Amino acid sequence: MKFLSLFLLLICGTVRCIDPVRCFAVLNLKKVASSSLAGKDIERQIEIANRESKKGLLDLEAQIRSMESNKTSEYDARKIEDAQIQLYEMVHDKKYQISEAYKKAVGILDAEMKKVIKEICSEKNLAIVINSEAVVYYSEECPNITDEVIKRLNDACKTIAVELKQLK
Repeated sequence: MKFLSLFLLLICGTVRCIDPVRCFAVLNLKKVASSSLAGKDIERQIEIANRESKKGLLDLEAQIRSMESNKTSEYDARKIEDAQIQLYEMVHDKKYQISEAYKKAVGILDAEMKKVIKEICSEKNLAIVINSEAVVYYSEECPNITDEVIKRLNDACKTIAVELKQLK
């Protein structure tokens, strides 16, 4: 036990970690991201972006099918091929746009979560917070700050804009 306390002192760099159990807390990051208002808002915006981009893609796909059924010449075949390439590029671009917007929004959510976690750690004299999904076992004595992080994050940040940037 003394070795563990000494080890934690070296890690934490402070005397406040004498009690190893009280030095740590667990947090379910996935639950925070999916249950917080901002996390839900990001998911809602991504769903809308996916639906809207799908409409445009389906319209172009229908045009291609119509062109194929009315194909009468080699010129028509080249036009169909060009439209198929355009469809492929649109799918690729939309996926990229949505992926980048999602990453940026989740990055903002992550930064907001870290602010809240740091605040809770300071108040509760915690030195280390571990993702509960990465832990094989933790006792009931180890504080779980997940619900508190969700509550404070909801107070601090209710929405995060998902900004789709137009590609050149």
